[in-house]
Amino acid sequence: MNRRDKNTFPPGTPPEPAFDASEWEQQERGLRAANQADDAGLEALAHDYRVVARAVRSRPRSGPPMDFAASVARQVAVREAGIERLLSRWLAITLVIVLGIVGVRYGAEVWALFQQALGQTASGWILIGLACAGLSWACARVQAFMAQDRIAHPSP
Repeated sequence: MNRRDKNTFPPGTPPEPAFDASEWEQQERGLRAANQADDAGLEALAHDYRVVARAVRSRPRSGPPMDFAASVARQVAVREAGIERLLSRWLAITLVIVLGIVGVRYGAEVWALFQQALGQTASGWILIGLACAGLSWACARVQAFMAQDRIAHPSP
């Protein structure tokens, strides 16, 4: 960037940098001098650009570590296995217990009202459909658990 440019611009107009051919030439000389070992005959400004070009070229070039992706995956897995998973399990267990208590207490009354409203045959088919949906869901959960277990503990 040309620091010697003291142009002022009216508000609301984007500034356009002025092109200084001599400044450009000094930058190019500094860049060429950085590629070579000889800096004889360089002007002071070109010598400064040479120092800048060498500093940019000598910066350390490092990438992420070789196991970067694996370490990030491990960190995510550790965070997932935290309090949220424990809390979710306890809440699910509590929900099942409460639903069991409510089912025992009010199940017979609700089932009688359900049979009376829909009829004996329809309520039976609805019960069979709900049982199939529940069994299908349980099988999918077992399959997902087994797949997760195979990933976590691969067999040799």
